Amino acid sequence: MADKRTREIFREIAELKRRVSKLEYGQQELDSVVDPKGWIGEAFERFEEDLEEKFGNIEARFETVNQKLDTILKRLTGYPQDEDCFS
Repeated sequence: MADKRTREIFREIAELKRRVSKLEYGQQELDSVVDPKGWIGEAFERFEEDLEEKFGNIEARFETVNQKLDTILKRLTGYPQDEDCFS
């Protein structure tokens, strides 16, 4: 009777060890996904780089457009005679 109970206890311990191992593995997976050094963090870094590149181009285009508009206004109005008027 004691031998049977001992085997049941060992079986239960083995099952608990398996469950703990699965939980530890799952926790490691979650850490690697949520961790900023993981693949989500890398995806956000690449997205940020793309946005910076695109907005940098837009800012340069706005500067070009502003210069052209200043030139058009100067030609149409004849003003300003000094460059500091619109600046």
